[in-house]
Amino acid sequence: MSKMKTIGIIGGMGPMATVDLMKKVILATDAREDQDHIPILVDNNTDIPDRTAAILGKGESPLPELMKSANRLTDAGADFLIMGCNTAHYFLPLMLPNLRIPVINMIEETAAFCAREGYKRVGLLASAGTCKSGIYQRALERAGVEVVQPQGEAEEAIHGMIYDGVKAGNMGYDTTAVREALAQMAAEGCEAFVLGCTEVPVAVEMYHLEGNFIDATEVLAEEAVRQAGAKVISHLPHKTACR
Repeated sequence: MSKMKTIGIIGGMGPMATVDLMKKVILATDAREDQDHIPILVDNNTDIPDRTAAILGKGESPLPELMKSANRLTDAGADFLIMGCNTAHYFLPLMLPNLRIPVINMIEETAAFCAREGYKRVGLLASAGTCKSGIYQRALERAGVEVVQPQGEAEEAIHGMIYDGVKAGNMGYDTTAVREALAQMAAEGCEAFVLGCTEVPVAVEMYHLEGNFIDATEVLAEEAVRQAGAKVISHLPHKTACR
């Protein structure tokens, strides 16, 4: 019988990003054999409506399906919840009164990491819904970190990479506009880029993007490992080690 807590992952947003989060939890766990790893329950709920569409007023609320996943995981024995979808955290305040177990807030954890590392200005790479929701901007500003987000064509480039690239499984997606957006934001003084959409870390790997990236999924995974009671192997970039 494991002495560690069981993690419940509200997944399906999207399926590949769910796998990425679970993989990061496993890789962040200091384990030498199967029994050293953390028990994880995953609800890969692909019925959850698109979060960006809901925030922009163009789709139905994901709240009922998010709560359905949370309840299934709770009933199955999860001790606390995490969800890899950044945009879904917009709906977290509406979920909290009805949750029966704790949830780790990825947005707040990422903002706290940036503050601890001493970043003063970061770029936000996220879906249009996440950007417009303001969830990262508010959390980072509370933490004393200035946020720069892509505008106009740059915002469309990031959003397109997420939806037409990663979600569509398009390995050959043209990321030229994305690379130009990163260069522009770096020129504006961004010390690092917060990967504020679950698909963006997948895109970084798929399309071999380069930069000083703070992976919100990794921040969440490492905090989940800590709260589950295991020792963490950190893969996050620390500012003192960055050039």
